[in-house]
Amino acid sequence: MTMLDNVGLVLEGGGMRGMFSAGVFEAFMQGDIEFPYATAVSAGACNVVSYLSRQPMRTRKIITDYVADPRYCSVRNLLRDGSLFNFDFILKEIPQKLLPFDYEAFRQSSCNLYVGATDCNTGEVIWFPKETMGDDFEPLRASSSLPFLAPVVHFQGYELMDGGLADPIPVEKAMADGHERNVIVLTRNPGYYSTENYPIWLLKLWYAKYPKLIEIIRTRSENYNRQMALAEQLEKDGKAVVIRPLEPLTIGRLDRKPQELLKLHDHGIECGLALLENIRRLAQK
Repeated sequence: MTMLDNVGLVLEGGGMRGMFSAGVFEAFMQGDIEFPYATAVSAGACNVVSYLSRQPMRTRKIITDYVADPRYCSVRNLLRDGSLFNFDFILKEIPQKLLPFDYEAFRQSSCNLYVGATDCNTGEVIWFPKETMGDDFEPLRASSSLPFLAPVVHFQGYELMDGGLADPIPVEKAMADGHERNVIVLTRNPGYYSTENYPIWLLKLWYAKYPKLIEIIRTRSENYNRQMALAEQLEKDGKAVVIRPLEPLTIGRLDRKPQELLKLHDHGIECGLALLENIRRLAQK
């Protein structure tokens, strides 16, 4: 693999739309490139691990074999365990039994991965390095715990939720860590800006003990749009390569239609391959 020195990898979340990012990672493997550093939240973090373990098409097989399984995602899970996604199934049973994950290759990867989760008490992002993952991937569970659809995750003394709430496109984290040039993988098309909004009464009812979390959720769209504008400006300035779907997605955050997700995954491969030379040029600047 060719290491792209001093180029960071920045990964947005997006729930099931993250299958686009998984396809982009396949393009990276086909192009024989790796990054010394990555910062990721939510689905971006969950899907990048198979790239770091160098297991081609692993996520595609998860789509074909398990995404439609009610153990993966279902209202039954929500009613039974308080989480729409069954993270024990996704982060334990699949990688440890059904579709073995190469933990050793992941740990030996040269990429310094940082996974972000939102601290419910402070509203700030807590960054967990690759070394904290463990076999059960608790930071991934925390980073992917969506509001109203998953419980607060307790890990290392923190109360945590979806990393995409406080830092949806974590390019500023990469820049603060010294990576002025970045490849930014988004799960939304050009021209998209967030208008997501939750009723304040619902937030106060559901998360009454977490006023900082409420404020972060209320201002998430504003923060997302600011970070999107920053990513696009960095691209114009020649400091970033942005990889994103070319057209508006019909797939929602919670969609589980295997054939549609496979198309999105393959679109990610296509978009990633198309920009490999741009990425190599970015590394040479």
